[in-house]
Amino acid sequence: MQLSKTASEILAFFRETHRKPGARMTIATLDAHFGTDPSVAVAVSELKQLGYVGVPDSGTVQSN
Repeated sequence: MQLSKTASEILAFFRETHRKPGARMTIATLDAHFGTDPSVAVAVSELKQLGYVGVPDSGTVQSN
């Protein structure tokens, strides 16, 4: 399955800034970088469903 453009951009940003497995980033950081567009939340959900990231709580994304 191919990732959406926003999901690909988020994954690339995450990998550039947080290289270690288990590293965390806040949703606020993503909003600051990508804007508060609803597509960001959809992309995070997509990445979670595909196993690229975990979402330990509503404000945090964690690399897998």
